[in-house]
Amino acid sequence: MSLIGNFDDIPDNSTSSIMVDQRSLLLVKRTGDLFIYDNRCPHTGESLDPMGGSVASADGLLIQCQRHAAEFVSTTGECVAGPCQGEQLEVVTYTLSRGDIYLD
Repeated sequence: MSLIGNFDDIPDNSTSSIMVDQRSLLLVKRTGDLFIYDNRCPHTGESLDPMGGSVASADGLLIQCQRHAAEFVSTTGECVAGPCQGEQLEVVTYTLSRGDIYLD
């Protein structure tokens, strides 16, 4: 397992992208729950956030790709609008232990 950060360091209702072993990940925290996805849009295979910053809506419900405005439900990764509607972000499993986040 690889330690990738601490739960409390991720702002609520936001996203953060990180690189782990040359793998780009998108950490999504919504109303106190954490979701981790491969930072790769199913439409193009490219990162969701090439311009940087959070790609979450103000309430954290949706993630929006900065390339083609595809929208994903933050808690499931399902694309609900845009060119990849019906597809999903790839879920990355993790373990939370004493506030630390480890990739499985």
